[in-house]
Amino acid sequence: MRMVAKYAVVAGLAVLVTAASPARAGDYLSGFGFGISVPDEYLVLTQDEVQKNAGVFLEDDGDDRMREVSSTMRRGVYDRVEAGQLEIFYRTEGGDIAFVDNVNVMMQKAQLPANARQLQEVCQILPEEFSRLFGRPIGMENCEMRAIAGRSALYLAFDGALLGTKTLQYQIQRSDGMMLILTATSTENNIPRMLGEFEVMVSSIRVR
Repeated sequence: MRMVAKYAVVAGLAVLVTAASPARAGDYLSGFGFGISVPDEYLVLTQDEVQKNAGVFLEDDGDDRMREVSSTMRRGVYDRVEAGQLEIFYRTEGGDIAFVDNVNVMMQKAQLPANARQLQEVCQILPEEFSRLFGRPIGMENCEMRAIAGRSALYLAFDGALLGTKTLQYQIQRSDGMMLILTATSTENNIPRMLGEFEVMVSSIRVR
């Protein structure tokens, strides 16, 4: 079962968003073939815009927080960004000077757990995988199946790659064997707000 998705696209966004020319949010048709309503407080970086700024994901520019993220993880993010396989929605208001609350979107060929036993196995494995990738102990707050847009989805909530952040994620199964993955990362102080905004976004998804 190939299930563990690329969940760690959180490094470098504060730099990336200042370098790009984003579009205003609203009803947005993603390059990944789905529609979504994005709150007015967010701006959208399309796949092309993210791709043009791929190099940012390998820079630390003297930022200690960027150095917290392993070079291996940043290289993995860079490869996906360079291939045009990522979109980013980032919040323009009420943010932290050191981090931009954001939602990123990607696709990956994967399958969800098929039964309760597989779900239990995945939920046990993921904290270890995250801890190995992030280089520090990572706590998992939620790991459960939900339904989104009439499709099965895995919902995760766990410590973010950067200290002081939390990550929320939906992995939504498509009929073509691909997984639509939406990952929200926010500072811990802003998590209550992000929880509400992320749920609104995900509930508006129109999957083709």
